[in-house]
Amino acid sequence: MNASVIARIAKIVPLAVVAAAGVAACGPTNGGSSVAASAPSVSSSATPGAGAVPTTPAPADTTPAAPTTATPAAEAPAGQAPAAVPAKADVKADTKPTAKPPTKAPAKPAGGIGITFNGLHQGQKIQVGNQVSFSVTWKNNDATGTRSVAPVVATQQYEGAQCQRILSMAKGTLERKDTSGWKAMPSLSQGGGTDYTGTGNDAAFTLAAGESRTVEYRMVLDTSNHPGRLLIEADAVTPSTHQVLTKGTVTTSVIDSHRPTVASATKPTPLVTGTTPTEFTFNITSPDGPHRLRPTVYLSLPSSQGLTGQDVTVEAKIGNEWKSFEVTEDCNGRLGVAPAQLDGMMNGNPITYTFRVGLKRTPTAPVGIEVGAASDGHYSAATTLHPTIQH
Repeated sequence: MNASVIARIAKIVPLAVVAAAGVAACGPTNGGSSVAASAPSVSSSATPGAGAVPTTPAPADTTPAAPTTATPAAEAPAGQAPAAVPAKADVKADTKPTAKPPTKAPAKPAGGIGITFNGLHQGQKIQVGNQVSFSVTWKNNDATGTRSVAPVVATQQYEGAQCQRILSMAKGTLERKDTSGWKAMPSLSQGGGTDYTGTGNDAAFTLAAGESRTVEYRMVLDTSNHPGRLLIEADAVTPSTHQVLTKGTVTTSVIDSHRPTVASATKPTPLVTGTTPTEFTFNITSPDGPHRLRPTVYLSLPSSQGLTGQDVTVEAKIGNEWKSFEVTEDCNGRLGVAPAQLDGMMNGNPITYTFRVGLKRTPTAPVGIEVGAASDGHYSAATTLHPTIQH
């Protein structure tokens, strides 16, 4: 095909199509093999409506290209194409099922003897002098078999006991209700040994598996007990032995709404051993009024001092006269005047009391004078005075 024919066809058919057709049909042959001819380069613009859809060239992008940092590839050997960089493998999430924690078997009910208080609860307030009724239930929690139980109830050592020199025992009464009526227990407190564990032998019983027994009690705390925290204990004891199988406790709070109070006290005057006693005054108030008040005065000092009642003098000023009293030792080892000596002597007097205390021998350690009062058996807290001792 000559050049003039190609030029006429190019006016109608796009140049790319013509070039392709010319290469296929007009190329010279050489040994039966088709060889592409080198056609001259021709510029052409398509005529609208002549079979081609016109295109409008997009405006050139004037935004500068962002610089990129290429990762250097490994240099391929001469004559070989560079090796393709292998793509990173996707990290798949571990789809292995999580092992479930082992299921715990349900706890088996505990066996043995269970103890429950009824009518007493933790923190319950108990007024001294008032009767308190309660009961205790013992239950055999074993699945099979029987248990023999001697029921025992007693109070533990008490921080508010009036006497604390040897044992801090709560004073009062405890009774247990038996088939024949109320029976007094030997003591309200456990004491210092294990004798109290035998107080339930005469009330022992046998419990089959799951069976329970409830016993009623009543107690009265003596008015001499000071306020404090009192633990009441119930024990399951093997009959005729001191073996405690199990125990339960309830903590109560002892109060005294009739307790007198030391409102104030003066500073003691100097004490000269063998000649001049120390003098002081203290003021007492009581919720029950002054007519039942009795003052208390005790000398507190280490027992190693060796002083006795013969070495101490205690006098009270009644009206305008001084009256002397016998000095004895109380349950806490203090030397002073027993409240019973002042019964009937100070009643009706003003609630301000004046005393003086003398020493016949000089102690080698500091001496305190504890002052207070009693009101119908209810004792106040003591206030300690510290006189200057000269010799």
